[in-house]
Amino acid sequence: MSRSKSVQVLLIVVAVLLAANLVRPLLSATPAIASDPPAESLTITGTGNVAWVLKGTSVYYITFEKQFESIRIYGPETIED
Repeated sequence: MSRSKSVQVLLIVVAVLLAANLVRPLLSATPAIASDPPAESLTITGTGNVAWVLKGTSVYYITFEKQFESIRIYGPETIED
């Protein structure tokens, strides 16, 4: 086999592999709709060294103690409808 023949054969092999790489995503199954769960709502409010966090139907009470460099979290308390 001459050098030019081997180069042509290698180019054909590369072309076939590139074509297979382009066709593969078209043949694979993909979901039509994303199935991620909806994100839960979160609200934070506060003043001074106190904050409240509302996450879904739960309330958390947070205190910041600057003197001792600590954070205390109380909760969750469930909100009744």
